[in-house]
Amino acid sequence: MLPALRRVAARPHAIAARRPTRNFSVFDWWRENVIKPIHGTRIKLPDVLGVPAATYMQFVYPVPVVVGGYYVMQWAIGRSHASIGPRGERLRERPGFRPDAGADEQRAQLQRILDEARRRKTGD
Repeated sequence: MLPALRRVAARPHAIAARRPTRNFSVFDWWRENVIKPIHGTRIKLPDVLGVPAATYMQFVYPVPVVVGGYYVMQWAIGRSHASIGPRGERLRERPGFRPDAGADEQRAQLQRILDEARRRKTGD
C-alpha cells in the first residue's frame, strides 16, 4: 500500500475535516429560529364535550384550507366572469369568431375523402 494511503486510512477524521461546509442561508435561520420552536412547542388541549383533543384537531386543521380554497375559487370565478362573461359571451363577440368554423373544415375534409373514395371505386 502506498504510504500516503496508509496515512489517510489511519486518520479517517482528517478526511471528514476537509469536506466543504455549506454556506449559511436565510432558510437555515428560518428553520432554526421559527420552524423548530413552533414544531417543538406542545400545548395540552382539553377535551371538548368528551371528544379527545386529537380527534377534534383533525377537523380544526383542514378547515382554514378548505374555507380559504373556497374563497380563492370564488375570486377566480369572479375574475373569469369579468374577463369572458358568465357563459363566455365575450369570447363569441370577438371579430371574426365563427363557432362552426372547425366543423365546416372537418365537413369539407370528410367530403374530400368521400369524393376521393367514390372516384377510386368508379374508376376501378
